[in-house]
Amino acid sequence: MKLKTIIFATLVLISSLSFSQNLEKSKLDEFFNSLEKRNEAMGSISISKNGKLIYSKAIGYKTIEGKNRINANTDTHYRIWSITKTYTAVMIFQLIEEGRLSLETTLDTFYPLLPNAESITIEHMLSHKSGLFDYVNDTDEEISLHGISSKDTVAAIIAKLKPNFKPGEQFSYSNTNYLFLGYIIELLDKSTYEIALSKRISAKANLNNTYFGTQTISKINNVAETYQYDNDWKTVSEEANYTNHLATADGGIVSTIEDMTLFIDALFDGRLVSKKSLNKMLEGEGFYRLGLMKTQFESSEGFGHTGGWISESSLFHYPKDNLSIAYATNGIVLRKEDILNDVLKIIHGKPFTISMNRNLQALLIFGIGLLFFLLGKLKFNDYVNTKYSLYVGYLIAVLFWLGTMFSGFLYGNDYSHIRDGIPLLDSFYSGSGTFNAGIQFTIAMLFIPFIYSIYKICKQQSINILPLIPLVFIPINMIGSSLFPFPNQLFPIFANSIILSFLGPLLAIIFWRAKRLSKIRIQAVISFFLMMVSIGFMISRSSIPEFVHMYWGIIQRLLFLGWTSWIVFMSIHFTKVVKLGNESNQINK
Repeated sequence: MKLKTIIFATLVLISSLSFSQNLEKSKLDEFFNSLEKRNEAMGSISISKNGKLIYSKAIGYKTIEGKNRINANTDTHYRIWSITKTYTAVMIFQLIEEGRLSLETTLDTFYPLLPNAESITIEHMLSHKSGLFDYVNDTDEEISLHGISSKDTVAAIIAKLKPNFKPGEQFSYSNTNYLFLGYIIELLDKSTYEIALSKRISAKANLNNTYFGTQTISKINNVAETYQYDNDWKTVSEEANYTNHLATADGGIVSTIEDMTLFIDALFDGRLVSKKSLNKMLEGEGFYRLGLMKTQFESSEGFGHTGGWISESSLFHYPKDNLSIAYATNGIVLRKEDILNDVLKIIHGKPFTISMNRNLQALLIFGIGLLFFLLGKLKFNDYVNTKYSLYVGYLIAVLFWLGTMFSGFLYGNDYSHIRDGIPLLDSFYSGSGTFNAGIQFTIAMLFIPFIYSIYKICKQQSINILPLIPLVFIPINMIGSSLFPFPNQLFPIFANSIILSFLGPLLAIIFWRAKRLSKIRIQAVISFFLMMVSIGFMISRSSIPEFVHMYWGIIQRLLFLGWTSWIVFMSIHFTKVVKLGNESNQINK
C-alpha cells in the first residue's frame, strides 16, 4: 500500500513539474507586457496546477496620484465583488454538513416577512431562482443599505419590493439572495460574516490576505484603486462611493490573486466541503449552478465565479486539468473574458495573437485610405453616377460577413457562432486587431460612395432622403474605431450606431409610400423585423439572462443580418432604378 502511495505521489509530482516546464512563461510575460505597454489592462493574475502556484504577474499601477504612480504587485489586494458569493455558498454547505441547515430549508425560517418566504428554499437562493427583487440591478437607483446595521430593517425594506416571479420558475441573477444567505450564516454562527469567513475558510485554506468589512479593509495598505483609460489612466470616483457591497455577503471580500487561487484549490481539494457537497454545487443545467458558474474552454469545463462593477475579477478551476486561474483588474480596456481566453490558449499551447503595434497599424490604415483616394480621385463623379457604384452594397455585406467569419476562425476551436458574439465588433483589438481595423476601414471607404450614389438617385427621382441619414453614422464610426480603438472609448459609439441603423428601414417604411417603392418598403419591413427581434432579446437580457447568454451569437447576428440585408436590398432596388432610367433615356434619344 505504501509503495502504491509513493508511486502515485511521484507520478503527480512528475505531472506537475512537466506542466510547469511546458508552460511557456515567456509567452505569458510577452502577452501581459504587451497589454501593459499599450495601456489595455491593469491588474494581476495567478495560475496554479495541482494545487501549486506556477505563475503570477501584476501589470500597471495600484495607485496613481498625479505624477506619483505606484506599481501593483502580486500582493496587491483587489475587490473581488461577486466572487464573494462562492465563499458564501461554501459556508452555507458547511452549515448543511453540520446539520444546521438543508437545501430544502425555507426562507421563512429566518425572514418570514420577505415575499414568498414560505416557498423560497436555500437551494433557490443559491441558484438565483428565488424570484427575489435584486436590490442592485432591478431599479434605476440602487437601494442603499449603507449604514443600516439591523438585518430586520433590511428585510423590511426588501419585503416592500415586488418579487420578479414565483420561486423555482426561472433563473434571474439577484444579489438579494446572497445578501440574506450571509445574514443566515451570521444568525446560525452567532457571529459576524467576517469572523465566520476567517474561521470557516481562511483558517482552513491558509488565506492570510483575504478580508471583509469596511473597517478591516480600510487598514490594508496595498489596495488597488480603480482607473479608466482616456488618453491616460484616470481615477474612477464612483467606485469609492460604491459602499453597499463592502460589507455584504454578495460582494464584500477583498483579496489577493494568490489567496483567490488558494481558496478555489482548497474547495476542489476537499478541504472546505465534502466531495458530496462539491458535486451538489456543480450539479444542474445552464451556466449558473449553486454558488458556482460554469465556463468552457474547448473540451475543458471550468467552475468558479466572476465579479465586478467598474473593477472586475474572475476565478475559475478546471477539474480536468486540475488548473486554477485567478485574475483581478483595476483598469479595464479589453474585456477580461478575452484576456483570459488568450491566457488559456497560451497554457494549452494554442496559437494566440498580440495586437499589432498601433503606429504600424495606423500606417497600414493610412495606406488603405490613400489607395482608395487615388483610385477614386480621377473619376469619382462619373463612378457614382453608374450602377457599378451600387454593386458596392453587395461587396460591403460580403466583406462584413467574411471579416466576422475570419475573426471567429482566428479565435480557435472554442469559438461558437451560436454562443459568442461577432469578434469583429465584440472584442476589437483582442485577437486580430489589425485585420479587423483594415476590414472596417475598407467597408467604411466603400460605404461613402455607396451612400452618395443612392443620395443622388433619390434626389433625381424625388425620393425622400431621410432613410439614408442613419447609414451615414456607420462609416463615420467605423473610421473612428479603426483609427482610435478601445482606449478612446469610440467602440461603444460604433456598436450603438449599428443598433441605431434600424431607423433606416423604419424611416423607409414611413416615408417611401409611393407605389413604385412598394417592393423596397416590403424589404425594409423584413430588415426592420430582423433587427427588432435582436434588439428585443437584448432589452430582455435581465429577465432571460441564461437564454441570452447561451444564444448571444445568434441574437447579435440577427441585428447585423438586418442592417446588411438593408444595404443589399437598397443595392437591388436602386440598381433597377438606374437601369430603368438609362432605358428611358435611350428611348427618348
